[in-house]
Amino acid sequence: MTSPTAQTTAQTAARTAALPAPARSARRAPRLPALGALALAELRRMLRNPMFAVGTIGFPVIFFSLFGLGAVNEVTDQGFKVGPLILVNFGAYSLLSLAMFSFGSAVALERTGGWLRLLRASPMPTTLYFAGKLLAALAFSALSLGILYTFAHFVGGVTIPVGTALLLLIKLLLGMIPLTLLGLCIGFLVSPTAAQITANLVSVIMSFASGLFTPLDQMPAFVQKVAPFLPAYHLGAVARGTVVGQSSGEATHWLALAAFTVIFGALAAWGLRRDEAREQ
Repeated sequence: MTSPTAQTTAQTAARTAALPAPARSARRAPRLPALGALALAELRRMLRNPMFAVGTIGFPVIFFSLFGLGAVNEVTDQGFKVGPLILVNFGAYSLLSLAMFSFGSAVALERTGGWLRLLRASPMPTTLYFAGKLLAALAFSALSLGILYTFAHFVGGVTIPVGTALLLLIKLLLGMIPLTLLGLCIGFLVSPTAAQITANLVSVIMSFASGLFTPLDQMPAFVQKVAPFLPAYHLGAVARGTVVGQSSGEATHWLALAAFTVIFGALAAWGLRRDEAREQ
């Protein structure tokens, strides 16, 4: 004869055995569709902002028409046509401008509006958010470069072989990564009220000091000494070397861009952690 205590224990064990075993780990939502949705949303935000589209697509075309069309048929002392060189310089400026505004002032505004705070409270990883912004920026950059090249080709007669153009596009988009990290530094380290002005100043001053608007040999001596310490200088050098078929010193420029990527990436990560600490 079993005691009441033993019967209760046996009944409890039976009920426990009938329950489903708890899952060892919660199923994670697939990240690839989420990344695509984030990139698409960011791309729509860019396209729906007229001022952003004008600044990153319209200005390079306007600058090329004002300062480049009259010189596209000239030849340098080395025998290279000036038109493709001017085209890639303004293409690099387009990427610089897009990085400053998409990752600089835009991130600062998202900090002010509480969007980043909301993302931190959600299950979505922060890295996925920035990856989506990067994919959207690369897609928008390809669009901007395509429009600039189309304008230069049909209006100015500037022609780049298809293989060279595709290689140039890949190099420009890859070289844009340190520029986007520089934009993130502005977005996290500069106050939201000053981020827009800072992005403008960095974009314009760096373009001049890197030789994108004016050849460096026509700039003051101190600007020529500062230029190698700017990422846009190395990106422009890679682009010009590609379009004229000279890649002898390209490895040095890529090493410099890699160093800028590490430096700006560390600063951006520190700024992100500091911003998160303020909200705790």
